[in-house]
This record gives sequence, structure tokens and C-alpha cells, in this order.
Amino acid sequence: MPQAMSADPTPVPRSQRAMTATWRLAVLVVVSAGIALVLANSLRVYFAQASELAEVRGQIAAEKDRIADLEDKLKRWEDPEYVKSIARVRLGWVMPGEVGYRVIGADGQPLDGAAIEEKAEEPPGQWWEKMWGSVRVADQPALAPEDEATPQPTPSPTPSETP
Repeated sequence: MPQAMSADPTPVPRSQRAMTATWRLAVLVVVSAGIALVLANSLRVYFAQASELAEVRGQIAAEKDRIADLEDKLKRWEDPEYVKSIARVRLGWVMPGEVGYRVIGADGQPLDGAAIEEKAEEPPGQWWEKMWGSVRVADQPALAPEDEATPQPTPSPTPSETP
């Protein structure tokens, strides 16, 4: 009995201590994984909302630019000189003492200023390729179109051929 009543605790066997540490580690890993899953979902939602917020802010900035452009156009229309210049361009008005001209395109329709300024697209390539192409074109002059549009003369009937 003296041994049962002694104040010194009996040491725990080493295998039992290892088993207790393993269980504690397993519980710690499971709890950490649960916390990571909760945080990962929250972070995913946070980043999705942040990208949506950035997109909406971009749309707001674009709309503010559009509003500023429209307000600028409205202010220009309040200026009588701007209205006169637009009327001159769109309606072809001229001031007293001026001479008005209209440039007619190949299709017979009048061209406005924007259509006149358009340039034909240059073929892609290096400058020496373009130069050599112009030399080839100069070596082969365009053939004159055949005179199919002019009618061929037809002989008129002579008096002896009439009945």
C-alpha cells in the first residue's frame, strides 16, 4: 500500500504518450483545414467582388466621359457661330459674296469633306517592294479600251435595192 499512496505519480508509458500526441496533431490538422476552407471561400468572394467593383468603376468613368462629351456638344450648339458653320457644311449654305462648289464623286453623288480626305489603303510591304511594283506597272502601260461603245456604221439601202 505504501506504493499506492505515494505522492509521486506513476510515469505514463511512452507508447501512450505518442498516441495522445498523434490524436492532438490530427485534431489540429482537421481544425486548420476547416479554417482554411472557410477563409478560402471568403477570399474567393472578396476577389470576385473586387473585380466586379473595378469593372463598375470603369463603366462609371466611361459614362462620366460620355456625359462630359455630350455637355460639350450642347455648349457648342448654343454658340451661333458653330450653328452657322454646321449649317454651311450640312446644308451647303454660302455667305453673300461667296461662291459655292460641290465635288461630285464617280457615282455622281456629292462628296462631303470627310470622303474627300480619305486615302486609299497602301498595300502592305516594304518600301522597296512598293517601288519595284511601280516600276513594273510603268513597264506595262495600260491598253487602250476597245471602241465597243461606238456603233459600227451600217450601209444604208440604195435605191436599187428597194422594191
